[in-house]
Amino acid sequence: MDSPGSGSLEAGCVMGVEPAARARLRPFRGDVVEITPAGQVELSLMAPASKSMTNRLLVMAALARGDSTLFGPLVSSDTEAMVSGLAKLGVIVQREAGSWRLSGGSGGISGPAGVIDAGLSGTTLRFLAAVASLGGPTVVIDGSEPLRRRPIAGLANALEALGASVALENGRLPMKITSAGIDGGRVEIDAQASSQFASAILLVAPYAKRDVSLFLHGLGSPGYVDLTVDAMQRWGASVEVRSERHGTQEPWEIFVSSREHYAARSEIIEYDASAAAHLFALGMAAGGRVRVTNASTTSLQPDARILDVMGEMGADVSIAPAGGVMLERLGPLRSVDVDLSAMPDQVSTVAVLASLAEGESRISNVAVSRGHETDRLSATARELSRLGADISELADGLVIRGGKALHGCRVNTYGDHRMAMAFAALGTVVPGVQIADPGCVAKTYPQFWDDIAKAGVALR
Repeated sequence: MDSPGSGSLEAGCVMGVEPAARARLRPFRGDVVEITPAGQVELSLMAPASKSMTNRLLVMAALARGDSTLFGPLVSSDTEAMVSGLAKLGVIVQREAGSWRLSGGSGGISGPAGVIDAGLSGTTLRFLAAVASLGGPTVVIDGSEPLRRRPIAGLANALEALGASVALENGRLPMKITSAGIDGGRVEIDAQASSQFASAILLVAPYAKRDVSLFLHGLGSPGYVDLTVDAMQRWGASVEVRSERHGTQEPWEIFVSSREHYAARSEIIEYDASAAAHLFALGMAAGGRVRVTNASTTSLQPDARILDVMGEMGADVSIAPAGGVMLERLGPLRSVDVDLSAMPDQVSTVAVLASLAEGESRISNVAVSRGHETDRLSATARELSRLGADISELADGLVIRGGKALHGCRVNTYGDHRMAMAFAALGTVVPGVQIADPGCVAKTYPQFWDDIAKAGVALR
């Protein structure tokens, strides 16, 4: 885990991003930001485009046959890392007004490769490791120190089972991949540490030498695999889920044909449900109403279901007459007992809100969040405790006894964008909450502070 206060804007949030791209991100420039409570909020704002979809579609467009255009892509350090990595593999993203255009390589890579710096981006690391296994020059993928601590062995084992040669240093980055293509056939994936292992293999499976049957074990967040399968089918791949899911103890089989490949297409990238959750949380904490103008209640993104949790905690959620989704908190926040295995990115968000709710709340089945940008369970428990909350850390979750008197302090974010955005909600009701290293939101939502300030949240 990073030490408190570590993860500066340069070192912790935008490593792997070229200087020109760094300038485009224009994140909040300061060592700390303080939120000033100002009563109930009345906010209307647009969430950024989905990071999960931007990086998935970049990979599929790079592998497709022909020219593809992605409209409204997310510009963040995670997606810039993906764009830079694809350039190393010979795929150049042409930037146009509000869109990115790619000429696909029909399943091949032709660039000089060498070392790809994934920065802090787990999707860049895992997805491009799979792309590199399709054959071509030897590729080395590395990243910043927090990314080096994130699990990768499960994916490396699956790539080797498919015929690639993969070398790690003590089971971690840097990762060296040499391959003449992937064989296909049956492959077992231990996806307990990350659903991205499964998505990475799925994205390249149409280009295997023969059909691929994936057997996924220990999958805790199937929603992101559903997202990948749905996108692959839209882009022309033949993918079939062949077994029912019965929890993480049963393998989940997905069949991918090697005869149907991606066809170039144009696609508008939908909103980021994970980012929208942080916007809705402002209204949950402060009271009032928050409208996210481009949000949807029908998105396949797993984090879109956070609205159900917020409903349990006292929110009324509706389709806004002018478009998007409206959230209005009705009365005091209520405690909640929730399994967040399908959306572990929302651990900090729910924990922060639970600290404001009377009664005991429990968050369970999110041990995977210990392997995110930081050990998010420990980090969340530590920082809420420093603010005066009564919170206990479990092996796979948190118990929060809410309703205690909270006080301000400087919240360490450990270079974790989710920590920064989640604790912002607390600052709307607790005086003196300061968020350290606010620029770390550049990973997925560079304009977070600007957006909420323009919408009416008081910052200084």
